Amino acid sequence: MRGKLVCLLGPTSAGKSELSLYISDLFPFEIVNYDSLQVYRHFDIGTAKPLRTVREKVPHHMIDIKEPEEEFNAALFAEEAEGTVERIWRAGKIPLLVGGTGLYLRSFLYGLFKAEKDTGLRKELEAEFLVSPRSVYERLAGIDPQYASKIGPNDRVRIIRALEVYHLTGRKMTEIERIHGFRHSRFEVLKIGLIRPREDLYRRIGERVDQMFRMGWIEEVKGILEKGIGEDAKPFSAIGYREILSYLKGRRDLLETVETIKRLTRRYAKRQITWFSKEREVEWFFFPEQGNRIRERIEAFLHNGS
Repeated sequence: MRGKLVCLLGPTSAGKSELSLYISDLFPFEIVNYDSLQVYRHFDIGTAKPLRTVREKVPHHMIDIKEPEEEFNAALFAEEAEGTVERIWRAGKIPLLVGGTGLYLRSFLYGLFKAEKDTGLRKELEAEFLVSPRSVYERLAGIDPQYASKIGPNDRVRIIRALEVYHLTGRKMTEIERIHGFRHSRFEVLKIGLIRPREDLYRRIGERVDQMFRMGWIEEVKGILEKGIGEDAKPFSAIGYREILSYLKGRRDLLETVETIKRLTRRYAKRQITWFSKEREVEWFFFPEQGNRIRERIEAFLHNGS
């Protein structure tokens, strides 16, 4: 089975984590995370990081591998994930990729296009973003509205990279992605997509956010700050963490904080659905309703190659 891998994809709260544990009981999987925030230490509750008891039962990789202040991106993910997958194959196991960051998955499966870099320009853009994130985002929106709407105004890394590439090459990120195409996977891969009816998905998102607060999300943020980790660390730009920071500063009450996080997470789920709907060769299922069909499909792929 060397060379084969299985990917679970879909919006947040669709059941990917639950499915990963279900099929890991049936097949010799080791899980490779492709969530861009779960790679960071200390940020656990708001990133829906698997509990340590779960990670002890089923091997998980690419979790807690970076400090919050460290830079991490799709290219670095693809490089590290490739080595991780190779080690899993050598151990006689099968990589199971689970996460929600579509660009990370795509960069690993298909590779990234090569673009010029200018460290000085990037530092200038980062300084501008620190002063006025909205104005930098609006500059990108004026140049490449399609890409800007896809990534959103809080994605500092991608906003700055898109502007850097445009200034160096004169080409929009939308155009570069279209030409690159991500056409051919480097692996023999089965893509299992999970989806839910919209109302059910939104209900699950609401319940998940409520559960995160019951688990101590606010206390987690306080503890991270007490460790001396600055608010400009990348994970603090994620949905939920930035709203809790605002709550702790007295800028909003708790109810508003919770409802804002739910609303933003619903919007994020919609963007994930749009992204993954463009991914080729995805086989879509409901879970747990179609758990047996998913099991049969994976079994056929692993043993028959189709």
